[in-house]
Amino acid sequence: GLTRMNQLIDDLLAYSRIERRNLDSHALDLTALTQRVIAECGGEIAARQIEVICDLPLLMVNGDRDGLAMVLRNLLENAIKFSQHAAHPRIEFGADRDNQHVILWVRDNGIGFDMKYNQRIFEIFERLHRLEDYPGTGIGLALVKKAMQRMGGRVWAQSTPGEGATFYLELTAMAENLK
Repeated sequence: GLTRMNQLIDDLLAYSRIERRNLDSHALDLTALTQRVIAECGGEIAARQIEVICDLPLLMVNGDRDGLAMVLRNLLENAIKFSQHAAHPRIEFGADRDNQHVILWVRDNGIGFDMKYNQRIFEIFERLHRLEDYPGTGIGLALVKKAMQRMGGRVWAQSTPGEGATFYLELTAMAENLK
């Protein structure tokens, strides 16, 4: 009860900070940031025997380091959580880019969700699964959406129930990508 309440308060505070904070715009190495977030979750990934595939080219984007780290952490933690009952849990990071944008995606082979809830999953406190089955405060994806909006980017998802989910992040590319 209490730890859950504390977690909820922490997440709500993080949400209101994202609302208010001026997000810095810097040239960021998205690849290095992604690898760092994966390394941070390394213990849990190893414990659950999750195969993580992350073979990204150098991706320079315009964004806020802390905001983007929080976005990546939330998406990875969700992928870990929702793929926990897969026979061979697998999380894959990939990227596409053009002159203006970088799209990073995070794909899992977990329980997935029905696309009719596609917009709802990004709303605060919206949960598609029972708390007992998949703990969480119901704020993670709302935080992700808010942070991406504040950085001038966007987030969307594709999924099929029982076949996993893919979350896409679109960010402004830096000129380095064009060399």
